[in-house]
Amino acid sequence: MTKADIVNWILQNTNTKLSKKDISRIVNAIFEEIENEIVTAKDEKKIQISGFGTFLVKRRAPKIGRNPKTKEETLIPERLGISFKPGKKLKERIKSA
Repeated sequence: MTKADIVNWILQNTNTKLSKKDISRIVNAIFEEIENEIVTAKDEKKIQISGFGTFLVKRRAPKIGRNPKTKEETLIPERLGISFKPGKKLKERIKSA
Protein backbone atom coordinates (compact mmCIF):
# COMPACT_ATOMS: atom_id res chain seq x y z
CA MET A 1 0.00 0.00 0.00
CA THR A 2 1.28 3.44 -0.90
CA LYS A 3 0.36 6.93 0.27
CA ALA A 4 -1.52 7.38 -3.00
CA ASP A 5 -3.55 4.24 -2.18
CA ILE A 6 -4.42 5.72 1.21
CA VAL A 7 -5.51 9.02 -0.38
CA ASN A 8 -7.67 7.18 -2.92
CA TRP A 9 -9.21 5.01 -0.19
CA ILE A 10 -10.15 8.11 1.82
CA LEU A 11 -11.72 9.69 -1.27
CA GLN A 12 -13.75 6.58 -2.07
CA ASN A 13 -14.77 5.50 1.44
CA THR A 14 -15.53 8.71 3.28
CA ASN A 15 -18.04 11.46 2.81
CA THR A 16 -15.55 14.31 2.58
CA LYS A 17 -15.64 17.53 0.64
CA LEU A 18 -11.87 17.84 0.64
CA SER A 19 -10.02 17.69 -2.66
CA LYS A 20 -7.58 14.91 -3.49
CA LYS A 21 -4.76 17.45 -3.15
CA ASP A 22 -5.89 18.44 0.38
CA ILE A 23 -6.20 14.80 1.48
CA SER A 24 -2.75 14.11 0.06
CA ARG A 25 -1.31 17.02 2.09
CA ILE A 26 -2.95 15.68 5.26
CA VAL A 27 -1.67 12.12 4.69
CA ASN A 28 1.84 13.44 3.96
CA ALA A 29 1.73 15.64 7.09
CA ILE A 30 0.76 12.66 9.26
CA PHE A 31 3.62 10.52 7.93
CA GLU A 32 6.09 13.42 8.22
CA GLU A 33 5.13 13.91 11.87
CA ILE A 34 5.56 10.20 12.63
CA GLU A 35 8.90 10.26 10.82
CA ASN A 36 10.04 13.36 12.74
CA GLU A 37 9.15 11.72 16.06
CA ILE A 38 11.12 8.59 15.13
CA VAL A 39 14.14 10.50 13.78
CA THR A 40 14.40 12.80 16.81
CA ALA A 41 13.74 9.98 19.29
CA LYS A 42 16.23 9.08 21.94
CA ASP A 43 17.15 5.51 22.89
CA GLU A 44 14.14 3.41 23.97
CA LYS A 45 11.56 6.03 22.93
CA LYS A 46 8.13 4.73 21.97
CA ILE A 47 5.86 6.16 19.31
CA GLN A 48 2.46 4.57 19.92
CA ILE A 49 -0.50 4.64 17.54
CA SER A 50 -3.52 3.30 19.43
CA GLY A 51 -5.14 0.28 17.82
CA PHE A 52 -2.27 -0.13 15.36
CA GLY A 53 1.03 -0.59 17.16
CA THR A 54 4.17 0.91 18.62
CA PHE A 55 7.41 1.97 16.96
CA LEU A 56 10.34 1.59 19.34
CA VAL A 57 13.73 3.24 18.84
CA LYS A 58 16.42 0.88 20.17
CA ARG A 59 20.16 1.24 20.59
CA ARG A 60 22.06 -1.45 18.66
CA ALA A 61 25.35 -2.49 20.23
CA PRO A 62 28.53 -2.42 18.15
CA LYS A 63 29.39 -5.74 16.53
CA ILE A 64 31.85 -7.37 14.20
CA GLY A 65 30.68 -7.89 10.63
CA ARG A 66 32.31 -10.08 8.02
CA ASN A 67 32.51 -9.69 4.27
CA PRO A 68 31.32 -13.12 3.07
CA LYS A 69 33.46 -12.94 -0.04
CA THR A 70 36.81 -11.90 1.50
CA LYS A 71 36.14 -13.00 5.11
CA GLU A 72 37.47 -9.56 6.17
CA GLU A 73 36.16 -8.44 9.56
CA THR A 74 35.03 -4.88 10.19
CA LEU A 75 33.58 -3.18 13.23
CA ILE A 76 29.99 -2.05 12.82
CA PRO A 77 29.57 0.90 15.21
CA GLU A 78 26.81 1.40 17.76
CA ARG A 79 23.68 2.84 16.19
CA LEU A 80 19.97 3.41 16.69
CA GLY A 81 17.50 1.06 15.05
CA ILE A 82 13.75 0.84 14.94
CA SER A 83 11.36 -2.00 15.66
CA PHE A 84 7.59 -2.32 15.42
CA LYS A 85 5.30 -4.11 17.82
CA PRO A 86 1.75 -4.57 16.52
CA GLY A 87 -1.12 -3.58 18.80
CA LYS A 88 -3.69 -5.98 20.20
CA LYS A 89 -6.37 -5.09 17.62
CA LEU A 90 -3.95 -5.55 14.72
CA LYS A 91 -2.76 -8.91 16.08
CA GLU A 92 -6.35 -10.11 16.42
CA ARG A 93 -7.22 -9.05 12.85
CA ILE A 94 -4.14 -10.84 11.49
CA LYS A 95 -5.02 -14.04 13.38
CA SER A 96 -8.61 -14.01 12.10
CA ALA A 97 -7.65 -13.31 8.47
